[in-house]
Formats: sequence, structure tokens, C-alpha cells
Amino acid sequence: MKTKKNIFNLAKFMMRIAALMSILAWFSSVVSAEENDYQIDKIVQLNHGQVKATNWHQLITNPSNKQQYFITSNTGQVYLVDDSNKTHTVLDLSVNQPQEQSPVKLTAMVLHPNFSLRDQLGYGTFYTAHLEVLNKNIRTKRLQERGKELTLKFDAVITEWQFSSNTYQQVDLRTKREVLRIAVPDNSMSIKQMSFSPYIKSWNDNFGLLYIALNGQKKWQKPLYSGVILRINPAKFGLRSFTVPMNNPYLQDAQIKDEIYLLGGQQIQQFIWPDKNGDDILLSHQYENKRLLSLVSGRNDWRERAPKKIIYQSDSMINDILSYRGRELPSLRNRLLLLRKKNQHWLVESLSIKATVDQNTPIENKPQHEWQFNAQQLTDDSDINFSTRRYGEVLVLDKTAGMIFQVSQENIDAQDFAMKNVDSNDNQSDTNNGYFTYLVFLIVIGIVFYWFKRNRFSAKSVVRKQFAHIELSESQLQVGLYYRHQKSTETIIDIADIVSCEVRLNEQTINLINQQAGHGFNHDIEQDLRNVLTKAQVDKMVDGRIRQVSLLLKSSNEKHYTICLYMRKGSDRITKKTYSVVINDVIDWCWLMAEKINASETGKRKKKPTTPVTIVNTIEQSQQQTSLHRQAAAIRTVTHELEKSPENKEKDQKQNASKEQPIKWQVSAAEKASRTPPSNTINTGLVNALEKLVELKQQGFLTQEEFTKAKENLMQSLFDK
Repeated sequence: MKTKKNIFNLAKFMMRIAALMSILAWFSSVVSAEENDYQIDKIVQLNHGQVKATNWHQLITNPSNKQQYFITSNTGQVYLVDDSNKTHTVLDLSVNQPQEQSPVKLTAMVLHPNFSLRDQLGYGTFYTAHLEVLNKNIRTKRLQERGKELTLKFDAVITEWQFSSNTYQQVDLRTKREVLRIAVPDNSMSIKQMSFSPYIKSWNDNFGLLYIALNGQKKWQKPLYSGVILRINPAKFGLRSFTVPMNNPYLQDAQIKDEIYLLGGQQIQQFIWPDKNGDDILLSHQYENKRLLSLVSGRNDWRERAPKKIIYQSDSMINDILSYRGRELPSLRNRLLLLRKKNQHWLVESLSIKATVDQNTPIENKPQHEWQFNAQQLTDDSDINFSTRRYGEVLVLDKTAGMIFQVSQENIDAQDFAMKNVDSNDNQSDTNNGYFTYLVFLIVIGIVFYWFKRNRFSAKSVVRKQFAHIELSESQLQVGLYYRHQKSTETIIDIADIVSCEVRLNEQTINLINQQAGHGFNHDIEQDLRNVLTKAQVDKMVDGRIRQVSLLLKSSNEKHYTICLYMRKGSDRITKKTYSVVINDVIDWCWLMAEKINASETGKRKKKPTTPVTIVNTIEQSQQQTSLHRQAAAIRTVTHELEKSPENKEKDQKQNASKEQPIKWQVSAAEKASRTPPSNTINTGLVNALEKLVELKQQGFLTQEEFTKAKENLMQSLFDK
């Protein structure tokens, strides 16, 4: 009966949703917008007191923390910045650079796909590409072409580094490992981009392959300098600094390097993967003085033959391209965004990437104008490019002014959606419009009330919204916060920034640690806290009652972080850890936070000594159970056996003796005396067993009758010995 009622309620709710969507679609049919209203919001200012004004180069979102970004400069520095404009220098390639070499030019950076996944190959690993003066004494494997007309003066170097948030966001220079060097004839030829395919997962064959774009020129007919994309596995293998995939296209061609995946692209600017279900690469390049967007699938040699799959040919330079996969700009989803400058103003266009154009037919695939940045948003002399946030939303980096913007959309034009799904009705009267408006209002209010009630009283929704796990870093200077079922950290907090720690039981604060007097931590406070938490465990979880234990951390920048350590609703435990384990975890975190936040008001923690206990009867054996319920059940079993008839009891004892007791050898009285345990051991075991009985009775696990019988059994076992 209850199932039928739930099905009926679900069907009624779905009908309401359908009615709401139809009415909203009708209203949207009369809504029109002349153009999409886009805006950019500044989220980070780079050029401030901490960092001098510089020419920024590349922006990458930190996958371990959505509020942080890696940003590189042309002079060889890598910075880590966050939304609060805090900037840390994590790497400086110009340090320890020989004087005879020109300043390092950092040209590209990429993070390993497993950068944020602990215990996985590639965790905390990233790669940089820079240009430096050629040094023949370096033994790293060097790719180069040979010829009388070639004079190689520079090296394009790819280096592997290890980043760890546990070491105050610094890169250990001892982890430096050179992967590859490419000798080039002049400094105009460099590595423009390095990327891993974002759609290949760890269980796929080609996971972890690094694609490297080395731009070239038409005058260089040598394969390596013709504008190539290389494909390698950068992981170290034995004595090799990298390996070449067995499915690279030119392994059987002695005239072409094994590492080459595509050649003849000439001046390569950028490449992306436009389709997550395909292997094609979209290449932005200048070929024969034509600015093209071409699709390639490897095995392409454009030195003799021109590209065949051309998506778009532009009459002006395309500064950046981006395949949009986010959700905040729905009209642009799954479209290709083009960034370029026209008439001294920056503009963004969108293009469909499904159509291809043959060289023998007129090019008709034209981009659609989306928006143009005005002078108040971006100055005419600015240099900008695209990047993305964690979930694919568009970021804009102003490399000249040192600012990071996010693109958002105020009004979404839903006219196209409405025209496809609902026939407009121009003859609706004002009275009918009023009825529809009133009906929509009632439905919206009902849905909002339903979802509010559901989410407010749903234990699982609370666990999903709050952090579910807190972890201390190896350096014990930071804590990482995880959401439920999440393997990588969502947020990393410096312990030095934490100013308050609250322990909450069912949303009520039961302990507070902060910098004020009397808000430290000691053994008396620990005992009081344990008593409160233990008392809550005795309460019966009937009628869907909720028992929740959480930590509330407050940072110096007034941000709050709630970690739900334990959640139980009725007989259903939502979180993984048991209540006893959570109590110990809470105590440990209180001691740690108190020592960092208010050391003067915090006592010295003592470790509880462990004393070996001699097991004297079945009651003490039950103490090894992890659950108090099981201990009480074991005691009840013993007391119930005492109530059996003497005949059955004697029979059971004989059966148990035949099954469980080992063979007893006849020994002398002296040997028996030597094997008899000392009286102090029995007394210690007796005291421990009595204390456990008292504890179980006080916590309500044993009745008065069960307690009395268990105590009598315990004393009788002592006299028998």
C-alpha cells in the first residue's frame, strides 16, 4: 500500500513538472532578446604588491583546489594564486642558471591527468617546456635533424617536476628530471603547447601520452622543423627518460623521427580535442599564409599535400580557441569559441565543428558573432587568451594587466528552444494570461516547498552538501577536506589560518576552541566531551531520529568549513565510520587544533597506558568485542545457560569439553602448583571484569537481574579456581 502511494505521489509530481515546463515554454515564446548579454567578472588581480608587473603567459586551474590557479610567466616563474589574491612562487627556472646562457624563456606547462589523485602514478606531477642556449655537454636524449644548412643554437627542453601542497606549496628542485631536448635552429621555433587528452581515462590504452606542438616554418623542409606534433609517454622506463608508443604512425619510416605524430603543419598555434568520442585533433595553424582550423588524425604529412579536413579559414589571426563544455553559457555548449581582434577590439565568435570544407568547394562555414569586449572591460592594447575552470567554465587571462576574469551570462535567450517545442498562440486574451501566470506561480511555490522540505530533512543531502572527511598533511601544517566518495582534496587549509574549531552534536555546539581565554583543551574537557557524546549513543534511534557529529572550522578570512564525521538516521548509518571511532577522531582533532589555536590554554596530553589483562572467564573474553551490544549479548548467553536444568547443564559441559578442551596429561602435584596462576593475576582479572560489568549496567546494556547473575557467575568461577 505504501509503495502504491509513493508511485502515485511520484506520478503526480511528474505531471506538475510537465505542466510547468509547458507553461514556461509558452511564456518563453513571447520573450526575445536582440543579443546575448555576456559580462566578465574579475576574480583575481595578479599584479599587486606581492608580484611585480610582468608579462604573464599561461593559466591552469589547480584540479586539487578549485579556488587556486597555476600561472606562468615568460621569464620562467610558476606561481600559485587563489581567489583571495594570495600568490606563492612555486618554481623559478632562472635560479642556478649558468651566466653564459641567455635567460630562460618558459613556453608551455601541463599537469599530469592524475595530478590530484593520491596513490596514483602521476600524482603531483607536472611538466614545463622552456627554451635555452644549446649545451652539448648535457646527456639528455636530444632530437635533432642534421644537414649542412642547419646551425642548431637552442634547445627546447621538457622537464618533469613534483608539486606537493604539503611543503608550503613549493616544488622540490631535487625532483627535477629532464624528459627530452629538441635542438632548434633559432629562438622563433619553440614548443607552443603540451597537452594530455582530457577524454582518455586511466583504463584506456593511450592514457598518459603527452602531445607536444613544435612550431616550424616552410623554409625548413626537415621533418622535425616543418611544424610537428610529437607523441610520447613521458614516464621514466628503466634508463630511458621517456618511451615512444607502439602505435605512433612513423615507426617504420627511417626518414622521420619515431616521436612524430603529425608533420608539415608549419606555424602551429594551438591544438585541442573537439570530440570526446573521437581521436581527431583540431589544429589552429598558419599554412601557406592561410590561417586554418584543420582536423587531423595522425599520419598526416602536409609538406607535399595540403590539409583536407578544413573546418574554417580565417582572414585574420585567431588568438585562441576553446571547445566549451560548461553549463553557465548554454547557448555556447558544444561549440567552438574563437578569440580574435578586429578593429582594435576583442571579440568572441562561435563555430560549429561538425562541418568540414573541401578545398575544391567555397568555404561557407562561418562563425557566429557572440559578443565584443568594450573598452571598460578590456583595453585595446591588452593581450588575452582563454582558459577554463574546473567544470569547463570560461576564464579570460589579461596577460598585460595581470587579471583573471570569468565569463558569465545574465539573460539566456530561450526563443529557439520554445519555437521547437511549443506552438505560439498570438490570440491569447489577457484573462487567460492571468490564469496561466497564477497557475505557474502556484506550481513554482509548490515545487519550492517540496524540495525545501525534502532537502531539509534528508540526512543524505546533508552529508552530500558538507565535507565528509578531513585529513592531516604529512607536514602536519595543512588539512585537506574531501566530499563524500571523493578521492582528491576539494579544499586545502593551512592550520595556521584556522582561528576556531567547534564540535557539534545534532547542530548544537558542545565544545568550542578559539583564541579566547578558557577555550583551550585539557583532560577534564576531554572527559566532559566524551561523556556528552557517549550519552547520546544510549538514546534509542526511533521514529527516524538523527544523530550527527560534525566539526566546524573557521579561517582567518571568515570562511566556514563543516565536516560531517558521523550521520545516523534511525537504524540507517549514512557515514562509514562507527560512532566509537568518530569519538576518538573528534578528541584527536580537538587536541591538535587546540595546540595550534590556543596553546597557552591547552594542557599536555597524556597517553593512556595499556595493561595486559588475563582472561578469567567467558565474560572477560567478550570484552574483546568491539561493540558494547555484543559484550552484553555474550553476558546474557552465560547467565541464561546458568538457568538450565542440572542434567542439561552437565550434558552440555561434557559435550563442550569433548569438542573444545585439549587432551589433559596427568601431571604431578608440584607441576600443578607451578602452573597455577598467581593470585595477583586472578585478582587483576576479577577487578577488570567487575569494572566492565558496572560500565555495561550504567550505560543501560544490562538489566539489574542480568547484572546480578553475571556477578554471581564471575565470583563462582573464582572459587572454582
